[in-house]
Amino acid sequence: MDAYPAEYLLHNLPFIILSGLGEGPQEQGNDSSSPLILDDAPRISFDLPPVASEVALQLREIFLQANADGVAWDGRAHRGRLGAKSMAFKMRSIGREYSLPSRKAWPPVASPDMSSVPQSPSPRSLPVLHSPISPLTPSAPVFPDGLMTPLWITKHQNLLPCAFISFFSFTADPNLTSLHDNQLKNEIGKIKKTFANSSYKTRYVVVLLSEKSILESPDVEERLANIRRATGLDPKNSLFFLPPRTSAVEVRAFVGSILSTLQPLCVEYYRELSKHSRRKRNRGTIPPPTAPPTYGTSRTLSSQGWNVRYEFKLGVLAEFRQEMDAAARNFEGAYESLLGQDVFESIASWSPRWNEARLLADVIAIRILRSLLWNGQTTSAVRKWHGHRDRIRDLVDRRGKGSLQYGWRAWEARWARTMAELVQRSGLSVFDPVGSPSTGEPARLVIHSPAEKAVPVGERLPPWELLHHAGYWHVLSTRHLYERRRLAQEMPEEDRNSPGQSPASQVASKAYTYDTYLCPEPHQEHPLPGKTGVSHSRLILDALELAAEEFEIRGQKRAVQQLTLDIAREEMREENWAGALRVLRPLWQSMSWRREAWWSLVEDVGWALRDCAEKVGDAGSIVAAEWELLCNVFTSRADRPFDLGRCLRGVGGIKSKPAVVLRAGDVVSFLTATYAFRSAEGHVGEPLPSQLAVTSHAREGSAPVTLSDIRITYDGSLRAVVVRHKPLDAGSREPFRMQKVQLREPSAAETSLSQTCSPTLNPRTFLVGEADLTLSPDQVNVFELMATMREAGDLQSTSVTFSLADELFDVELIQTLEDAEARQPWWTADAKGVRKHGVGRENASTVKVLPKPPKMLLHVVDPRTQFYTDEQVTIKVEVVNEEDEAAEASLEVRILAHSDHLPQVSWVGGSGQDGGDTDELPGHRIGQLAPGASKVEAFTFAAGQVATEHVAEIKVLYHLPSDLDTPVSKTLSVDLPLVGPFEANYDFSPRVHPAPWPDFFKLPPASAAGEEQWLGITQRWCLAARVASFATEELVVEEVELPILGIDGGINCTVVQAETARPGSFSIRPKELEEVSFDLAMAKRTLEDRRSSTLDLSLSIRWRRTDDASGSSNVTSLAAPRLLVPGGEPRALASVQRSTAVPGLLLVDYTLENPSMHLLSWGLTMEASEDFAFSGPKTTSLQIVPFSRHTVRYKVLPWVRGGWIQPQLRVVDRYFNRTLKVGATEGMRMDKRGILIWVDAE
Repeated sequence: MDAYPAEYLLHNLPFIILSGLGEGPQEQGNDSSSPLILDDAPRISFDLPPVASEVALQLREIFLQANADGVAWDGRAHRGRLGAKSMAFKMRSIGREYSLPSRKAWPPVASPDMSSVPQSPSPRSLPVLHSPISPLTPSAPVFPDGLMTPLWITKHQNLLPCAFISFFSFTADPNLTSLHDNQLKNEIGKIKKTFANSSYKTRYVVVLLSEKSILESPDVEERLANIRRATGLDPKNSLFFLPPRTSAVEVRAFVGSILSTLQPLCVEYYRELSKHSRRKRNRGTIPPPTAPPTYGTSRTLSSQGWNVRYEFKLGVLAEFRQEMDAAARNFEGAYESLLGQDVFESIASWSPRWNEARLLADVIAIRILRSLLWNGQTTSAVRKWHGHRDRIRDLVDRRGKGSLQYGWRAWEARWARTMAELVQRSGLSVFDPVGSPSTGEPARLVIHSPAEKAVPVGERLPPWELLHHAGYWHVLSTRHLYERRRLAQEMPEEDRNSPGQSPASQVASKAYTYDTYLCPEPHQEHPLPGKTGVSHSRLILDALELAAEEFEIRGQKRAVQQLTLDIAREEMREENWAGALRVLRPLWQSMSWRREAWWSLVEDVGWALRDCAEKVGDAGSIVAAEWELLCNVFTSRADRPFDLGRCLRGVGGIKSKPAVVLRAGDVVSFLTATYAFRSAEGHVGEPLPSQLAVTSHAREGSAPVTLSDIRITYDGSLRAVVVRHKPLDAGSREPFRMQKVQLREPSAAETSLSQTCSPTLNPRTFLVGEADLTLSPDQVNVFELMATMREAGDLQSTSVTFSLADELFDVELIQTLEDAEARQPWWTADAKGVRKHGVGRENASTVKVLPKPPKMLLHVVDPRTQFYTDEQVTIKVEVVNEEDEAAEASLEVRILAHSDHLPQVSWVGGSGQDGGDTDELPGHRIGQLAPGASKVEAFTFAAGQVATEHVAEIKVLYHLPSDLDTPVSKTLSVDLPLVGPFEANYDFSPRVHPAPWPDFFKLPPASAAGEEQWLGITQRWCLAARVASFATEELVVEEVELPILGIDGGINCTVVQAETARPGSFSIRPKELEEVSFDLAMAKRTLEDRRSSTLDLSLSIRWRRTDDASGSSNVTSLAAPRLLVPGGEPRALASVQRSTAVPGLLLVDYTLENPSMHLLSWGLTMEASEDFAFSGPKTTSLQIVPFSRHTVRYKVLPWVRGGWIQPQLRVVDRYFNRTLKVGATEGMRMDKRGILIWVDAE
C-alpha cells in the first residue's frame, strides 16, 4: 500500500495535543509552509514556561504510551492502552506554540485585465471564501472539478485536535500565588478566545500540577474555585488538579481518568463535524466558487461529485468515532456514487482527474475492506476485493487503455499485496494459534477463516471466497508480477525511449497507449540497455519471500518449498548464482518431494543446484547433485553426459578436494542394498551365511561406477565387514553377478589404510574381504559372505556404506537397512539361471545367535518334592561330560526369590574350590572331566522363616581345549517351594493354684540378700497349643518349648510343661493334630498392684525329618497371640475329682477368689438336673474378705454314663447384682451355658 498516499490509508483516531510537558526535545508546531496554514492562521502561544518536573515527564510518557497510532487495525488492539473501557487516541506532545489550520483561504489576487473594473465596496462584488482545500478555492489542488485530496484527512488527523490539553505548574509560594493565578487566568482566557475566534469546536482542557496538596495548603481549594469562575472551565471535564508526591500507579490512574472523561467529548466533537457535513449534503445546492475556472474545460464539480465528497467525509469521521459499521455504510455510498454514470463515467480517460478518481476508488475500497475485517466479516471482505477488481477492470477496458498491458498487471499485483497487508494489519483472531499449552497440545495456525455467520447455512462457497492468510495474497501478487514483466518485455524498443529522445508525436502516442496509473513510464518500466529502471526480479523476490514466510509460519511445507524453488529460479535469472545456491542447498537437503515421488520437481531442484554450484565452484554440491541425478527415475538430457567420475572435469574455482557424505533417506540414490541372513538362528562357533545385494538404478547409457569399498555394520556381536574393490572381470555388464567374499583379519597395511580413510573405524573391529565393485546400470551384484559367530545374542545388520574415492573428490552413501525392502530376498544361481527366493520371515536382516550347544548334562540327585522353612536345604547336582574331549568345568548357583534378602549358598565338601586366577573359569571349580565322566557336587543354604517360592539356577560353565576362547554353558533351573511345616492354635484358660494366698496376719518370709520377692497373689493359668502338621511326610518332633518374649504389667511368670503334656519326642504325620499344654504361674510384686498384664509368647518346635541321617534338627518358631491376664478381678473356678470311696461319685469344687480390696458378698444357687444328683447347699450366701478365696464342694452322682453332664452353679454379686461366670479347669470343657464334665462309661 506504499503507492497510495499515507493519509488516505491511516486508521483515523481522535487527535489530542499535549502542550507544556517537559523541557526536552518537543515536536514543533505545524509547518507554516503547509497549504492548510496561511499567514492569518490562528496561532496559540503561551507566556508561561513548560512544566519540567519529574511528574510532568512521567505524565508525558504515560500519555504517549496511550498513543495508538500504528497499532494493528483491529478492534481488540484499539481498546485503550490504559484500560479496556477507554478508546484509542492519537497523541502529540508540543511546546508552548502551535498554529491551527486556516479555516478560509485568501481572496484571489486581482489580474491586470481587471484594473478597469470599478472597485465598488458592494457586498455582492466581494468573493465568497472557502476552505484552502475546497474545490471552490482557486488555489486548492482539486480546483475546479477534483473530488478529494488527502490534505483534508491530514487537517483533521494531524493538525486540528479534538482536545487541546495545557499543563501548568500551580505554585504554592504565598508570595507568588496571586501573580501566578492572574497569569493563569490570562493565559487560559487568551487560548479560549483564540479557539472561539477560529470557529473550531476543539475542547480546551487545563491540567494543574500542584506543589502542595489541599491539606498542606488550605487556600488551594479557594484558588482553584477562583480560577474556575474567572476562566469558565467546567471542573468536571475541563480542569484537572494533580497533587504532589503522587505514585506511579496514581499517575497512571490520573491519566486514565482524564482520557475516560474526554472520550465522550471527543466522540461528540467528531459527531458534530458529521452533522455539519450531512447538513451541507442535504442542502442540495453547490456553493459558488471564489472565482470561476478559467482553464481546462471550465467545468466545476457536479452535485454527484459533491455527494461523493460528503459521503467520504462522513465515513472518515465515523472512523474517528470508531464506529466502523457506520463508516462502512458511508464508504459504500461514496463508492457506488463514484463509480456511477455521473462521476467516473463522465471523466475523460486522458484527464489527470481520471487517475485521481481511480485512486480515490481504490482508497474507498481499501477502507471498506478494513471496516469489514474490523467487524469480522471475512467472506464479505473477500467478495468486495474481487468485486472492486472486476469493476475497475471493466472500467479500464471500456473507458481506459485496456487491461492487456503492464500497467494493469502492476495494479493487480498491488491490489493483491494490499489485501495481504490488510490481513496482516487487521490482526484477526481467526488466524491466532489454536491449541492449549497447558494440556500439551501443540499450537497450530489456520490456513483460512471459516465462512462468516451472515452466509446462509448450507450455501456452498468457492474456496477463493474464504479469507486466506497473507501468504496466499502474496502468491497471487507474484503471479501478476510475472505477467507484468512479460508484458513489459513485449513492448517495442521505440516505446522504451525516454521522452527527451523521442519525437513529440511518439510521446503523445505513448501517453494514449500505456496505462501508467501508479506505475512508471515505459522507458522506466523496461529500460533500454545501459539505463536504470524498474527491477522486476526484485519485486518478484520480495513478494515470494513474504509469501514463503507466511506459509512457513503455518507449517505448509510443500508451498514453502515451491516458493523457495521460485526464489532460486529468479535469482538464477538475475545470475545471482551465490544467492541461488544459498537458497537451493537447504531446499535440496530437506524437500519432501523425494518421499512423495514428485520426480519432476526433485529433478528441477537437482539441476538448478548443480548449475549454481558449477558457476560458484562448490564441488561438494556438484558431486551430491550428480549422485542423485544419476538415478533412472529422472529424465535423460542429451546435452549432459552422465559420468560420475568426470563430474568435476572443467569446473573452476575448486579450492580443496571435497568429501561428501550422503544418506539414503535424504537423497534419491541410484544404489540400493538389501542384506539377508540365510536362516533365522545360528550358533556360536558355526559359520553363518548371508548375502548383500547391491542394485544399480543408474540411467541407461551412463558410465559404470567403481566403488572403493562397501562397509557393512551390525548391531550385535559381529564385527563390521569391509569389502574392498579388486577388479576381476573388467567391463562386465551382465544384469546379474554373484561373488563369494572370503572374510579375513585385516593386514597391517590395510589397518593403516583404514585409519587414513576412516579415522573413526577401529582396525580391530572389522573384517576384510575383496570383490569386484564395478557397478553397471541396471545391474544386480550379490556378495555372499560367511562369518563365524563368537558371541551369543541378537544380531542385526544396521547399515551399508558405499565409498567412492576419486582423485578429485570422495563421496560416501550411508544406507540404513531399516529403509530397505520389508522382505529381503535370497538369490541363487544355477544352470537354470538366477532365481530369487523368500527367506520365510518378516525381517531377514536379523538373526538370533544361540550359544554353542552344550553336551554337558546336569541333573539333581534324589530330588525332594517339598522343602520347609527354617531348615537347611541341601541339593546334590550331578555333572556328566558327554563331550568328545575333556572339559574344564565349574558350577555356579543362584537362588532367585521374591524377597530382597537372598540366601547365601555354600558348597558341601572340599573337592572343589571357589575363586581362582582370572584366567580360570568363575564359580565353584569341579576340575577336569574326562569324556563320559561324571561328578556329584552338593550345595546348601538356609531356608528363611517365610514361606515362599525359590528357584535354584544351576549353571555349568566349561570350555574345551580345542576352543579356549569360546566358553560353553548349560543351565538347569530347579523349583524349591518352601512351606511352613507346622501351624498352631491356642487355648488360654485359668487354673487353681495350690499354694496358699498371702495372709494379712503373718509377715512375709525373709528373703536372701539381693533376692527379689514377689509378694502378690499367685495365679495359675494353662496355655494349650494344638499343633497341626502341614508337611507332606512324617516328621519327628523332638521338643516343644514356650519361651517368653515379653512381659508387661509387673508380673513374674514361670512356665512349666503341664502334667498332662506328652513327654519326650513324638512323631507327627501329615495333617495330624497334637496338643501340648503349659502351666503358667504368675505373681505380682505387691498386693496393691492390681493392673492387668500381657504376655508375648512363641511356640518353639525342634524337629527333624525321619530320613535325615545327619541327626541335625531344625527349630521353627510359631507366634502366639498376646495373652491378657486380669489383675484385680474376682473369678470362680470349677475343678473335679473322682471319688475313690464311692464308684462314679464326682467331687466338684467351686473356688471363689477375691483379689480386690473390697468385701464381696455372693449368692450361690445350684440348679437341679435330670442328669445327676448332687449333695451340697442348694442356695447359700458367701462373704469373702479381701485377698482371700473360698472353696465350696458339691458331691455329684451322675445318672448317665459315657457322656457329658453340666452342673450349673449361679454365682451372683448381691451388691452389684452381676453374675460371675464359672471357669473350667483341667478335665473339663466350656460352652456358652457353662462347664461340662465327662462321665466315664464304667
